[in-house]
Amino acid sequence: MTERMDAFYTRVGKTLVEDILHEDGEYLVRTSRQDDEVKRLLGVLNQDTALLVDNLLTEQLAIGELREEAYFRAGFRLALELTR
Repeated sequence: MTERMDAFYTRVGKTLVEDILHEDGEYLVRTSRQDDEVKRLLGVLNQDTALLVDNLLTEQLAIGELREEAYFRAGFRLALELTR
């Protein structure tokens, strides 16, 4: 079941979720601002500090992805239970 859920999650993430997010003006504005701020921050830091910040941001993104997957799995399981 986990392999099927992972495949479904990947497909949904690449189609439905991306479409929903790109239709949301606030999402687009916030991601654009965040990208600009990260570039600005990394530009003013020395190389060692910039690497530490980049590593921290990368870890935060990974944690966010794990949370998203957990929410999806929980919703998927709930949907399966409701169809019984």
